[in-house]
Amino acid sequence: MDIFIFGTLLHIPLLKEVSGDMQITDKISWAVRPGYRVSRVTGQVFPMMHEDPDGVAEGILLKGLDAEAVARLDYYETAFGYDRVAFAVLDENQMSLEVTAYMPPEGRWTPSRPWDREHWIATYGELTTLTAAEAMSSYGHVPATEMGARYGQMMARAASRMRAKQSHGRGDMGRDDVHVLQARKRYEGFFNVEELDLRFRKFDGSMSDPVNRAVFVGVDCAIVLPYDPVRDRVLLVEQFRPGAFLRGDPNPWTVEPIAGRIDPGEEPEDAARREAEEEAGVVLSELRTISAAYPSPGTTTEHFFVFLGLCSLPDDIAGLGGEAEEAEDIRSHVMEWEDFDRSLNQGDFRLLPLIVAGHWLARNRASLRPNA
Repeated sequence: MDIFIFGTLLHIPLLKEVSGDMQITDKISWAVRPGYRVSRVTGQVFPMMHEDPDGVAEGILLKGLDAEAVARLDYYETAFGYDRVAFAVLDENQMSLEVTAYMPPEGRWTPSRPWDREHWIATYGELTTLTAAEAMSSYGHVPATEMGARYGQMMARAASRMRAKQSHGRGDMGRDDVHVLQARKRYEGFFNVEELDLRFRKFDGSMSDPVNRAVFVGVDCAIVLPYDPVRDRVLLVEQFRPGAFLRGDPNPWTVEPIAGRIDPGEEPEDAARREAEEEAGVVLSELRTISAAYPSPGTTTEHFFVFLGLCSLPDDIAGLGGEAEEAEDIRSHVMEWEDFDRSLNQGDFRLLPLIVAGHWLARNRASLRPNA
């Protein structure tokens, strides 16, 4: 049976990525479903189709798909809890035609304003297509529901790759000077571990012998050190860290600045402000950029955007925080500048972003206080 598409898969690059059919445009025709409308889901960026006596839901028909393309589409939509539902549409000749379409469970979503397809494509089309490339690499060996549970992290990785394109490194060599011979995923989950066999251009102009490298594929993070220039104090957070635990550290609870993942569609500054409120209940009045850098590019794709956050830190601000659904258990501490500076110079802190932010503050503190 023909498939009626009315939502995000109207973005043809995304449709090709999901279906695996690069000639799918040859199988498309227009259709409508009278008495229905396509609206944006309340609180989301994607659409839903719902009853509206005065509405007409526009979409496309996919005709003549092979079994593999249909199975791939089913896999992608099932990951988000959608099933194919049968109903009638009018084709381009105004003839009634029985079709199926991917629909959520009844009552799952609430419609809001009309969906702006072109705006969605301009804002989220490339990001969603990049995410789908990773999502569909799970097809055939990862259950759809499991892929769907990982989709948010996949999208954050895709957003990180898009942000990386805006980086401006120094040097006269680029991506064309790296030849990937083979790429393998060794682990797929909240994070990925990928293994590469590759050759890279050497400084004498020749290509290296094949080398094997494994990389932890993470996401971009925003890191912020809250500072009260009036009271001359900083706020730090403390939480359990499995990396320190696996290293054998006798105290795997580390003292840190506030940090968190930059969500898809979010700017680093927005993430810093959001995380400050989530982790410590702190509202930042102003952000100062400290750095944007890789912590360890030999082993991880992670990229840190580090800020100083100007704010008010009264005596009762410290406490417990974090997001329960993310299993966060975070305790915040307020330190007077003298105590913080002493710990900084004595080497008491064990987290490099905190040390970087602390030394930046030490260098710029005198210029921040007079204007507070």
